Amino acid sequence: MRYIPLKESNKDALKVWLEKANEILAALKAEPDAQKRKMIIRRNSSHWRDTGLLDFLKDLSNGKCWYTEAKFTAEYPHLEHFRPKSCARNENWGRCHEGYWWLAFDIDNYRLSKPMPNTRKGSYFPLRRRAMAICEPGIAVTQESPMFLDPTIEDDVALISFNSHGKPEPAMNPVVDIDEWDRQRIAFSIKRYGLDDKDLCNERKELWVSLTAQFNEYASQAKKHKREQCLLAKGKASQILENLKPYLSPNQIFLGLIKACFNSHPVGQLLLKNLATYPQAA
Repeated sequence: MRYIPLKESNKDALKVWLEKANEILAALKAEPDAQKRKMIIRRNSSHWRDTGLLDFLKDLSNGKCWYTEAKFTAEYPHLEHFRPKSCARNENWGRCHEGYWWLAFDIDNYRLSKPMPNTRKGSYFPLRRRAMAICEPGIAVTQESPMFLDPTIEDDVALISFNSHGKPEPAMNPVVDIDEWDRQRIAFSIKRYGLDDKDLCNERKELWVSLTAQFNEYASQAKKHKREQCLLAKGKASQILENLKPYLSPNQIFLGLIKACFNSHPVGQLLLKNLATYPQAA
């Protein structure tokens, strides 16, 4: 999962889209009948499939899924409503909320996803305290405490890391200690977003192995240069450093795994400091 500054993003390019979204919202608020509101949402569902909107959201993540950090390829990106628009269910799939209908066309409620996370998340949306659920417009949903980790909240993203097997796990050194509620959120999000998918884990593991091999080779060549004043070894070490620079680019897939790998290895930690000074690093 990667942090997406959606709420702070410049949405000037979406002026026309936002105006239409506000018109639809006004129609929803004016309709007291829940079933008729659902009809309005279905009738306007093409609005959240607008190409300009999807391109804007893709640009925020450098063309990657906000949950898995895998690149969008030939498949159609899914626009996922973080707070379900029609009905919400608790962690046991029990219906617990009639849906956040007023957020159906709110861009701040959108998350761009590969098909798997969107399908597995479905209409799950358990809260820490169901009694605190917001059931009508006009009240800030920030009063809720969702079980799902949210990619648009930096502190949430910081709770998840990865190990050498490519598997997601609680972060080892978070700024604030992880408590039992955090662990519930992490486990639930990993499961329902499909972050522990076998294929994803294997891809991440291969990347970890490749990076570790480069760290070890860098250390070997750097030591040889120091001991023997070997210019060839110095050149090889410099080349490895150049090869590692792009791995910290925002365009890289699985950047969370990459940073975890760098931080797990003494050479990686040293290089992370050096590479962070380059413009393409992040």
